[in-house]
Amino acid sequence: MAASASWGLAMAKSTKRAPRAAPAKPAVKRTRKVAAPAVAVSAPKPAPPPPPPPPVPLARRGLDLARLALDRTAVLFIGLLVGAAIYGSFIVDRSARAVPVGGPIGVSPHPAHPGAAAGQTAIPTGIDCAVPFYPRLLKTVAKGDPITVGVFGDSFGEGIWAALYWTLPKSEHYQVIKFAERSTGFTRYQSLNLEDKATTDIAAQPVDIAVISFGANDTQGIYDDGHVYPLLSPGWKLAYGRRVARYIALLRAQGAMVYWVGLPKMRNPEFDSQIAAMNDFYSGEMAALDVPFLPTEALSVDDQGQFSIRLVDPKTKKDEIMRADDGIHMSIPGYERITGPLVQRIKTYVASSRDMAATIFPVGSGPQQFASANGRGS
Repeated sequence: MAASASWGLAMAKSTKRAPRAAPAKPAVKRTRKVAAPAVAVSAPKPAPPPPPPPPVPLARRGLDLARLALDRTAVLFIGLLVGAAIYGSFIVDRSARAVPVGGPIGVSPHPAHPGAAAGQTAIPTGIDCAVPFYPRLLKTVAKGDPITVGVFGDSFGEGIWAALYWTLPKSEHYQVIKFAERSTGFTRYQSLNLEDKATTDIAAQPVDIAVISFGANDTQGIYDDGHVYPLLSPGWKLAYGRRVARYIALLRAQGAMVYWVGLPKMRNPEFDSQIAAMNDFYSGEMAALDVPFLPTEALSVDDQGQFSIRLVDPKTKKDEIMRADDGIHMSIPGYERITGPLVQRIKTYVASSRDMAATIFPVGSGPQQFASANGRGS
């Protein structure tokens, strides 16, 4: 497919940095009632005091005190656990409400609209599907270990990996690992079963955060259980959706927080129409699975909502080459542009995780104690 065949040439022409072992750093400078009146009433005669109760034996008195102390301890312990859970449900993934460069993050089938104000890109708000903190990430930050971000996908995933490698740097305690492989997809299981590959990958290298981007190679029919289903037909959506759901479930089973990155606008109108329909399908599937979906179409078009090779870099404010010559892939600055909201979201989520870890892991306790308490240890 064109998406994979032109990857090498596109990346070579658009930048000298290749999304391999350690992509070359982009040549840009980075900055960092009124009270009622009293009524006089005659006081009744006081009743005689009741006789004093019989004395309680010392042994029984000690037993009552012990029971009271035990009941109060249990209530306090339960209260702490409930409080931690409520706290987590409110502060978890606060990046869902953060406003990234260019507008708020949201799920939108067609976020770019012609006629947007000059110099602005219309990105409507949408449903956020983030879930509470994962114990694995909490344990990672509590121990001070590097946060492992795994990037899964096709050639687009490779580009996203190259961008995240620099925007989530080691100096900020991240390590970004590439699991993406070009020419792959959920319709291409005859060539490579993505579920089998992911199982092997995360067994060798578990991840705290998983970033997924597929689809450019999947605008075709799918063969499943002896049947071939046309692109985006009911049978296609069912078979494809099952594969995606299993894929995400296995990543979550090892403790990863999952994000799905949508595809940008394409130059070829027919292909762009297919990709837009794919993005619609992905956003619906991710909503059903409680996975945050980050659209990128609005970040890949000009002020009129049209495809453009050159766009303004949000960091340098200069006109830069953002797309590859094939009209499909991005340049490295382009990938950095469309992953900007994802980077901000991950950083905010990790910061909130550190706050949560400091709350539930007081001095003298450890991550293992929390894992056994909530029964969700990874």
